[in-house]
Amino acid sequence: MGFIDENSIEKLREKIRHSTAHIMADVVTKIYPKTKLAIGPPTKDGFYYDFYVEDAITEDDLEQIEKSMRKVMKQDLKFEYNEYSRSDILNMNKDEPFKLEVIKEIPEGVPISTYKHGDFEDLCGGPHVNSTRDIPAFKLLNVAGAYWRGDEKRPMLQRIYGTAF
Repeated sequence: MGFIDENSIEKLREKIRHSTAHIMADVVTKIYPKTKLAIGPPTKDGFYYDFYVEDAITEDDLEQIEKSMRKVMKQDLKFEYNEYSRSDILNMNKDEPFKLEVIKEIPEGVPISTYKHGDFEDLCGGPHVNSTRDIPAFKLLNVAGAYWRGDEKRPMLQRIYGTAF
């Protein structure tokens, strides 16, 4: 009988958390169609995603977002890796000012990739779980404000924190 070392478990947690952040971004953009996406990394204890929204997302909205996320997870949508040319990815993100800024900082010659599940596709280097169904448990924790890139002279974004394991 084999065992899984702590490093492997931590890598799996990172994939689960990053994938959950993508699902949350998918749902938020459907509930709030004018949303602009920033970034959504895994963290030591969970994940977050930063959004620019016209109407504030409140703690009371988290239950609706969670419910919609569970529906996406049950669909068993595969996370698909794709690479694009610089011109194609810039065109795909022409209405996403924060993504455009990130793309412009990617050095020439470095692959520019996305991950897609269902009809949601996000600029991302991964890694992810295989499917939306591979997320055993998650909880959205709170909403906070965060300046884009931590700079008070930049736009104020809404950050939703969560955990997944």
